Amino acid sequence: MMLNQALTGQPVTVSQDFSTAAKEAGGTAAFTAGGASLAEGAKMTGAVGRMLQGEGRGGNALNGALGNIAGGLTADLTDDDKDVATTTWDGVTNAVTGARGNDAGHKAFQHLEEHGSLGGEHLSDQGKFADAAHKNSVGTGINTAIYEGGAGIETDMQDLVKKAQEGGE
Repeated sequence: MMLNQALTGQPVTVSQDFSTAAKEAGGTAAFTAGGASLAEGAKMTGAVGRMLQGEGRGGNALNGALGNIAGGLTADLTDDDKDVATTTWDGVTNAVTGARGNDAGHKAFQHLEEHGSLGGEHLSDQGKFADAAHKNSVGTGINTAIYEGGAGIETDMQDLVKKAQEGGE
């Protein structure tokens, strides 16, 4: 958020950005953990269950989109300055970047697993821990980079709409 603000000429609001990020992360985590737990507890094995657990490429991408939307809504609904139009812009950005981020991570990890650099049948507990740490940190980095790119595009698109509306008055 701060990088996007700096690059687009907006004031950088560090404490507000950390607060917003915490709300977004909380909403996303609640969806992700709650959805996976629901699918497992209810023994959902079909398409909905796979999506809630983030299984497969499509399920993973849809899970990312819905998780990002949940996080964004959590932040937007607790922010008095957000209106319906801004929340809608945010929802679209969250859906696209969440799906793309999860898909990019899925492809990267699948490639590593296919070449024996990640996973394996005979991993020790320490190896499993290292794999999980790698996946979490790399996945977070990929998602953050894609989200920031999407947020920059959203800002540019909002500015274009605003200029078009001002020009038409």
